[in-house]
Amino acid sequence: MSKLKIETFIGEEDITAPAYKIESYPINNPLAVEKAQKILEENEGDYLCGFVSLIYNDVMIFGEEQITESLLETWSDLIYIFNKYYDGRNHGIVFLDNAFYNDTVIQEAGEFYEIQLDCHQRFLVPIELFKNEMKKEFFKFGEFCKNEKLQFSKESSYRGLLETYEELIQYKEEKN
Repeated sequence: MSKLKIETFIGEEDITAPAYKIESYPINNPLAVEKAQKILEENEGDYLCGFVSLIYNDVMIFGEEQITESLLETWSDLIYIFNKYYDGRNHGIVFLDNAFYNDTVIQEAGEFYEIQLDCHQRFLVPIELFKNEMKKEFFKFGEFCKNEKLQFSKESSYRGLLETYEELIQYKEEKN
């Protein structure tokens, strides 16, 4: 049986550490709220740093290496698969200010999503499993941002992300 685990982490590089180190917390950890507020304050509400962990059958697809300066942008790209205009073709996933993963894309390949991290790494994940788990984690991330009353600037992409969150919640309720 296929296993997929998706989790959002709030964090940033610890510039005081002697070696490269990411200080991060999963969004269900109370320390994530404090970290998010600190990061947003430092970035004038424009950017929330962190990463989305994506593990399929014990294989890490996304993790700390895919840290982004803007979780909002990364989440916007990940949930684009739910957009009525998404036709299954290549769609870029942005890990802002992470040059190693500038070319990351997702596309449909039969009954799978093919995630191409770079020219050397490709992964196949069943579409339905991916969509179900992605939606669950996106709801958790949306609730985290809303419930913790994180202060995003008007210039951030938070409003757009919140609209998508509300649309998906409404669609879920109509379906039930």
